[in-house]
Amino acid sequence: MSTTPYTTLTEKEQALPTKLLVLIALLQGLGLLFLHQAIDFEFWPAQSPPWLLTLYSVFLALPTMLLLSLTQANLSKILPVALMFALVIGLLAYYTGYQLLPIGKVRADALYFVFSLTIGIALFKALIYLQQYVSQAPMHYSELFRWSWRNFLTLGLAILFASVFWLILFLWGALFKAIGLNFFETLFRQTWFYYPAITLANGFGIIIFRNLAHIIDTITRLQQALMKFLLVILIFISILFLSALPFTGLNVLWESGGSMLILWMQALMLFFLNAVYQDDSSARPYPLWLHRFIYVGVALLPVYSMISFYGLSLRVDQYGWSLARCWAFLVWLILALFPLGYLWGIARLRDAWLSQLSRVNIVVGLIVLGLMLLINSPLLDFRKFVVNNHLEKLAANPDAVDELDIRYFYSRLARPGYLALQDLKIQYRDTHPDFVRRIESKGTIRKNTSKEEFIEKLIIIDAEPPTELLDIIYRKFKKETWAPRNAKNRYIAEVELNNDLSKEFLLVRETENHTYVELYIFNEGKWIEKPIGQTGQYKQDFSEFIDALKNNEITTIEPQWRDVQIGDKRYRVR
Repeated sequence: MSTTPYTTLTEKEQALPTKLLVLIALLQGLGLLFLHQAIDFEFWPAQSPPWLLTLYSVFLALPTMLLLSLTQANLSKILPVALMFALVIGLLAYYTGYQLLPIGKVRADALYFVFSLTIGIALFKALIYLQQYVSQAPMHYSELFRWSWRNFLTLGLAILFASVFWLILFLWGALFKAIGLNFFETLFRQTWFYYPAITLANGFGIIIFRNLAHIIDTITRLQQALMKFLLVILIFISILFLSALPFTGLNVLWESGGSMLILWMQALMLFFLNAVYQDDSSARPYPLWLHRFIYVGVALLPVYSMISFYGLSLRVDQYGWSLARCWAFLVWLILALFPLGYLWGIARLRDAWLSQLSRVNIVVGLIVLGLMLLINSPLLDFRKFVVNNHLEKLAANPDAVDELDIRYFYSRLARPGYLALQDLKIQYRDTHPDFVRRIESKGTIRKNTSKEEFIEKLIIIDAEPPTELLDIIYRKFKKETWAPRNAKNRYIAEVELNNDLSKEFLLVRETENHTYVELYIFNEGKWIEKPIGQTGQYKQDFSEFIDALKNNEITTIEPQWRDVQIGDKRYRVR
């Protein structure tokens, strides 16, 4: 095994600046508490998504970097670099938060998740390179691998420690509540208490587990031993799979989502490969014949890259670009760079190709770090790219405007999608009024929509419904958490279903994927809702149904079979 970075430091230099780390953890908790209170009490920066996301990013990223990396020896080197990296993250967070403007018009379904994931990966990669740099040891993959597992397990175990600490506090409060003392339970539920308490517990956990680095290294060696056997199985499966493809063809593969499955296979093989071959190039964990079997499987990985590229390209040709396909191509690029570098080493060095593995991993790791930062910047904004692609297709075929997925623009493409729809409203106002109404309905029916606005947007067919019924429908809308997301239009029409003196009303809710029909009847002085059913499947065209509804082509049909009643049980023929 190679020498760990810590062994080059004296015992004094290895010591952690405990008071400073505790202070950092406390300040992190206070910063997060401030942002929580800002959201609760609606003061700055709660109403400014760019600043809110910026401060959250800095309060989470900077203390985490410092808690995982600071020692007595490297304080002067780590701090300025960490501050600079936090500044970069803050600028990217501000740009990402800006994509949520104007407030209330843009949704952030996946934006926060994607930003958190990519910045988390960038932070993880930057930290291990920084730790290796300040250790003054040569830049080698085996050392980067060790830093990565130390950081991953230290942080993971610290979070587990903080979670257990919090559960103990809840047990504490529950025990005293059981004897009539509510003070502790009330205290532990206060935001001003649990933010500093949890971050301090997390900080103490990091300090504890960083001092147990030798145990974490033992866990790393254990997982390396386990993966040594699993890698052989993966290589065997990959070779067997490629051998079967000429007989089955690729069409069957595409029908079952084959491109993503292949990417997963590549990712697992690369992960296991780099977990096993992490030491010096002269160290071989397998006999020579098995070592050669492994690198035959590695040499075939570019074939997987070509197959997945072909499959992803077919999807783009058929359906155009989407955020998911942009991400798939980015993942494909990253997973293709590793085996191409390995293949070059195998072609040149044969059995000694492992010396190339370290160089490839270091370089591609830096590329991954750069990509994770760039995709959150204006330089590589997938949202803008997807919007431009859809607009180009629409410009080539203006009559396809009704096929445009307005919901996708609002929910996935953030500010670029919103701005594009506003331009399309102006462009198609005279030629496609229904399309413009869809945009307006999608963008303005929200949980805070007033009753007057809601009723104004209802499409009333023939007779005007009673005010009491409209009030009931509006109150139901306010309770529907998903309604503003899926709703396109709502129609209400008068019908007569039971030949009495009172009228019934149908409410038809049109969404992107279904239409829902509900019956409202007036019985014993109040309106009662009777769900009838839903129509359609995912992405089905409802145009004929909606046209018939608008034209009031609503009739009633007597059932072919009467109901059967036996005692107090009633049965209906379906």
